[in-house]
Amino acid sequence: MPTRKTVDSNTGSNLRDIILGGQDGLVNVLGVILAVASATHDTRVVIIAGLAATFAESISMAAVGYTSSKAAKEYYASTAPKRVHRVVIDAWENPLRSALVIGAAAVVGSLVPLVPFIVLDIGAATIAALVISTLVLFATGFVKNKITMGNPFAGGIEMASIGMLAALAGYAIGSFLGVALYA
Repeated sequence: MPTRKTVDSNTGSNLRDIILGGQDGLVNVLGVILAVASATHDTRVVIIAGLAATFAESISMAAVGYTSSKAAKEYYASTAPKRVHRVVIDAWENPLRSALVIGAAAVVGSLVPLVPFIVLDIGAATIAALVISTLVLFATGFVKNKITMGNPFAGGIEMASIGMLAALAGYAIGSFLGVALYA
């Protein structure tokens, strides 16, 4: 029977922030670049759109991480009984740290599907971005479930499946728009 590891509150919030930023950055940018690639078939436009999405996504996710962490911290501070007030506040994450972790993870996640378009032609880059992104999402879900004592393979399959469904929706939308706008 596996023993549960002792984990401090920062480990849990760091894990949450890394997954939130990384998965959102990867899936969002993958969806955008697949849509742009299928609509335009122009690598330069894909790279520009991917970089724009990377920076907009990262800044937005960092801001959301900050404001949501701060709101949660303030909520718990206002509702906690006085005797546990200090424990709750001390255990809750720092909103600025959360914002920085989410923003950095979003940048890293966003670059995963974008790099193939910098080094490969558009057809090969599209396939490489899908394969690499699927593997990274699977690995992230695998590691997450390993840390949380869940089934690592189930976590990997779940994260890869959810991410790819969202990204492929972007591809389908881009294909439709490409036909509609360039027909």
